[in-house]
Amino acid sequence: MKKSLIVSAFTILSVGAFGQSETLGQKIDEVTFEWDTKSEELNSYDGLKNFCSDLEYRTDFVELLHEIHHYDSMLYQRLLKASRISDDRKISKAIKDIEKFEEGYSMKKFVHFLHQECKDQKEIEKNAEDLKSEIGSESYSGQIYILEIELNKYIKHITQRVDHIRKHVHHLHVK
Repeated sequence: MKKSLIVSAFTILSVGAFGQSETLGQKIDEVTFEWDTKSEELNSYDGLKNFCSDLEYRTDFVELLHEIHHYDSMLYQRLLKASRISDDRKISKAIKDIEKFEEGYSMKKFVHFLHQECKDQKEIEKNAEDLKSEIGSESYSGQIYILEIELNKYIKHITQRVDHIRKHVHHLHVK
């Protein structure tokens, strides 16, 4: 009986809304890979400057994260359905990881964080001449370093969460 419930839960996870050509699991793989690649660009001060100054680049980034949240929400709904008929710990863990991601790295929080980073970047550039005569953390390079550390930490956390969710997709064989 329990085995048939687990099979039913995984059947729910496998029901595709993408037709025969592309599954939810494949879409999550695709957007996660794209995030992993693109987020590397944003880990530097130059990447941040590009993000802050180039509307098209910024829009692409925000749309990518929006896509990730969209597919994670679809996965979340499937996992909730599967959890109703199975108490599989893998499903529960995946649900919790998606909830942590959605709570901690929502679109609103992402946009707010990067808006603040852009404000700080513009302030550094505005005061570049004065900062170049400073030393240590108050210098131009020190300010850039501090900004990059914060940015790298934030992007790293998003990347880890996205990658955890992708691993759940593979472990649960989501189609």
